[in-house]
Amino acid sequence: MSFDSEKPQTAEHSFDNNESTITGVPVEKIDANSELAKPGNLEIPSDPEAQYDVQAKKLTGLRLAVVFLGICISVFLSSLDQTIVSTALPRIASDFNALDQIGWVGTGYMLTSTAFLPLYGKFSDIFGRKAVFLFAIVIFEIGSILCGAAQNMIMLIIFRAIQGIGGGGIMAMAMIIITEVVSLRDRGKYQGIIGACFGLSSVIGPLIGGAFTDHVSWRWNFYLNLPIGAVAMAVIIIFLDLPKPKGSMREKLDRIDFLGTLILILACVAILLAIEWGGNSYAWDSAVIISLFVVGGVLIIALILVEGYHAKEPIIPGHVFKMRTPMAVFIMSLFFGIGFFGMIYYLPIYFQVVEGESATASGLELIPLMAGMVACTIVSGNLVSRFGIYRIYITLGAALLTVGAGLISTLTAETGHAEQIGYLIICGMGMGLSMQTMTLAAQSSVEYKDVAVVTTLINFWRTIGGVLGIAISGSIFNNKLLASLTSLQLDFSIAAARTNVAYVQMLPEAVKGQVINSYVQSLSLVFIVGTPLAGVTFLASLFVQHFKLKKTVGV
Repeated sequence: MSFDSEKPQTAEHSFDNNESTITGVPVEKIDANSELAKPGNLEIPSDPEAQYDVQAKKLTGLRLAVVFLGICISVFLSSLDQTIVSTALPRIASDFNALDQIGWVGTGYMLTSTAFLPLYGKFSDIFGRKAVFLFAIVIFEIGSILCGAAQNMIMLIIFRAIQGIGGGGIMAMAMIIITEVVSLRDRGKYQGIIGACFGLSSVIGPLIGGAFTDHVSWRWNFYLNLPIGAVAMAVIIIFLDLPKPKGSMREKLDRIDFLGTLILILACVAILLAIEWGGNSYAWDSAVIISLFVVGGVLIIALILVEGYHAKEPIIPGHVFKMRTPMAVFIMSLFFGIGFFGMIYYLPIYFQVVEGESATASGLELIPLMAGMVACTIVSGNLVSRFGIYRIYITLGAALLTVGAGLISTLTAETGHAEQIGYLIICGMGMGLSMQTMTLAAQSSVEYKDVAVVTTLINFWRTIGGVLGIAISGSIFNNKLLASLTSLQLDFSIAAARTNVAYVQMLPEAVKGQVINSYVQSLSLVFIVGTPLAGVTFLASLFVQHFKLKKTVGV
């Protein structure tokens, strides 16, 4: 790529073959004797205008390996928590006699993850990647201790929300730091390995969660995070060395968009409360639900106005939504999150209630889904790094996810084990092919200064998709199950059947069969609704463009 002295080119328009170019930095700002001018290196330039944008520093050899290990451990920590809890949820709900609130254990976590995610992107620009990464891990660890000590469902939901403040930041910061230490072309294999860590934790998470739940206590599902987090923190503190942004603490604080963050949190809470309470605590046409939706809508409009006209440095800058590829990836991430987390939270209920399996066995049943995801994440990541092509994996993955979701919606009490495995493998392959490659597609389409923001927004939309997926699935499941159980008109406790898995298994066979059928109908409706939503992911993938994957950092 050639640089024009008046209008430097950026990564958004990079299609040439000059691999030694540092995209997004004007050539006149590079001192020929500085490290920045040397191939394969990029440090903060001396020009004050460029200091805000560039925090990249290419790592190689042992240091890169150790830092990458720390990042993988961090991702493993965050994603393990999301899946290790899924198989324990029925037991937790039974212990607290609150199966109807099971969705909020996930929603509380996802709510704070969603609201704080964009803030992590801006904080890392302002305070530095390393400091913000460590902050996320510490908050997550504190939340884990509190969750393990929870004495009722309300306490657990609140502490999961605290845990989510850190958990969402861990995944986002891991992806941001990777962009600073390896080149865009190599990110495919590294992000593929990160995706594999996510998948691996998803494979063993349900197993560990089920084992602790069945043989020790579900509380150890949270306490397990403590030693893993300690190792990750030690590695990051000792080995990760990135350039630090300059400026006084007051100057940095002045750059934070507190008003936008507050509005975003309130908007998320209002809309999610409406979805969670609708049809359960209140009728859909009640004044409470309608008011919450109206408040949420008004706050979203207010957020757009604040970010567009008031904020000095918006947490959600509007210009990235005007770009085709980032917008397509945001839509994909949103609907991907809805489908993925809906399956993770409600498939264990199918295996435990319908199939009569233990928490450990229900975790084993999810292995085909996660194994397919791990394998395809690693393979697609390496193929992208080798050939520089990624669109085909995104589209193929979205197509497989849609087909798999449709097949899972056909599960009944009579479905064979081979069919269950096949359906889950197809879904896992779709997730693995598309999850990390769409992040790479968005990163390659923007200037360096927008990479951190776009990366956090991808995680933001995926997380908000998870929030909506769990809340919508929970609302559909609870409403359908209540209506179905009520229509049976048999001699059993409907409240106990809705809130206690063990109670269902102890019912007389004649009653038990009909109650299980009610569960099948309710779960089937959840997965049926998820199928067209997965289809939106496929349609959005068709709008992703291809951009050159450069071989230098800071791109």
